[in-house]
Amino acid sequence: MSCLVRTPLFVVVLAAWCLVGLSGDASAEARTVRSDVELVVTVAASGLAGQVQGVANREAQLRVIGEFVTTSRFFADKTGYFFVYDTKGVCVAHGSDPTLIGRPLMDYKDGNGFPVIRTIVDLGQAKGGFLEYLWDKPDVDGTHRKVAYVLPIPGTDFIIGSGLYLPDGQ
Repeated sequence: MSCLVRTPLFVVVLAAWCLVGLSGDASAEARTVRSDVELVVTVAASGLAGQVQGVANREAQLRVIGEFVTTSRFFADKTGYFFVYDTKGVCVAHGSDPTLIGRPLMDYKDGNGFPVIRTIVDLGQAKGGFLEYLWDKPDVDGTHRKVAYVLPIPGTDFIIGSGLYLPDGQ
């Protein structure tokens, strides 16, 4: 863990991603979606825990987390981004849509009526897990299916996640 505190977090996340990589083969991509997302979120949660450890001021913690989230892009096509919610369902950082930051979204439901943020919070409080839902895809009109993985950031009341948009037909 101490190496995560000394090494810039984005370097740790990018190194982890390079270990996994994505094949250009669509079937290989489908097989790796869950493990790839789980890996980047796990590394980010651990790294951020080290970065905010000992930072008692919530506002300072939010600055550290926000800076990391807004500057992190990953996956081969740079579509990977992180989002962070607190346990009350308030978005505290979002790598794709900064207009969500500060908004209480606990009751948000996707187009199918699925309670996205409530599920993120519930999974985060239960030590993490996967979920699938509909979400707006950056630079593309309409909602798209997405698989995400979320984890609590140890020592905080924050939950970090990331996901991948699923190709049509999956």
